[in-house]
Amino acid sequence: MTETNDQEELLNKRTGQINQALERAILEKLYQEWRISVLNLGRRNPSFAPRMERPRIIISDMEQTLGLWDPLLREIRMARHLVRDGRWDSVVEVLHHEMAHQLASTLPGYPNETAHGPLFVECCRMFGANPRASGGYRTLEQRIWGVEGGEDDRIMIKVKKLMALAASKNPHEAALAAAKAGELIARYNIDAIRSNEQRDFESIIITDAVLKRTQPEIIGATILDHHYFVQPVWIPVYVPGKEKMGTALEISGTPSNLKIADYVFAFVLGYAQKSWLDYKAKNPSCRSRSGYMTGVVHGFSQTLDRRREALTRQESPLPGNAPAVVKDLQLDAYVGGRYPGLRTVGVSHGSRSRDAYSSGLSKGRDLVLSKAVTTKGVNSGRCIGP
Repeated sequence: MTETNDQEELLNKRTGQINQALERAILEKLYQEWRISVLNLGRRNPSFAPRMERPRIIISDMEQTLGLWDPLLREIRMARHLVRDGRWDSVVEVLHHEMAHQLASTLPGYPNETAHGPLFVECCRMFGANPRASGGYRTLEQRIWGVEGGEDDRIMIKVKKLMALAASKNPHEAALAAAKAGELIARYNIDAIRSNEQRDFESIIITDAVLKRTQPEIIGATILDHHYFVQPVWIPVYVPGKEKMGTALEISGTPSNLKIADYVFAFVLGYAQKSWLDYKAKNPSCRSRSGYMTGVVHGFSQTLDRRREALTRQESPLPGNAPAVVKDLQLDAYVGGRYPGLRTVGVSHGSRSRDAYSSGLSKGRDLVLSKAVTTKGVNSGRCIGP
């Protein structure tokens, strides 16, 4: 009996040490995110950044709220269940919300207005924060992948059915279903953009934080930008264990488009990886994994380009009036508000192994998106996890 108790005590001690180490890493990331956000605030509004003194950030067992700013203790509290189990983009959203409270508490007129009054809302705008991302409000993943109603979800149901048909063993039927799914997505979004109807946008992270981006990922992000009605941005994110800043891919768009784009990115990169393993088994001397996978992703991009050109010719025989490349000014304004001074960088691709790249290119041109769009984020979004 004593031995059993000793083993349980040792196990509990080790579990406690692991939990403490994990929370220290999370706190390190939270402080790093706080510093980055203050630097960005300084670029937008130089006079406001000096007001942001480094607070104490603690992880607390809060059940009724996701985050809290205490102006007397100069303390930001984050709910343990959120930072331990939630996506990192959800955590950052709540942190920015509390930072907006912190900034508002330093401004004239703060004591005389409500907690979520006009002054606070303006501070949220400065941080690109969600004014509602606290209290009983749903987390980011609940808003994106939760069960909703409305036109967006009716479109999603149709897209899911078409992608399920795209899993057909008949290559012609599969390609036709995938093409129809892409056309449905394009037509629905183009109509919404042209009508200028008010839409709600969100932002999610769909890759892990890394020190170096790969060519397949970069081309994959370009595919999302050109064909899936989201705007990708490579954002600075702290890489745990490396003690350095890296990058992660964030995409912005309507919730339905985010779900589709998240799925497409993971599907295409996963397909490229699996295809590489098959190719490597048949060509053991080849070492150009990046070159082959780059070819696969670029080949799929070429297929989508041809489909868009076909849709353009179908809807508008007149040159220079392409419906599939309409500009989404609302989404541009949303992303511009989050990242003032954002610049676009051109993408190049190539490989030292021409044979591997060419083989991947051919494979990618035959890729057919199949199965159904996931109801959860394909990537957990947890830059830190258990």
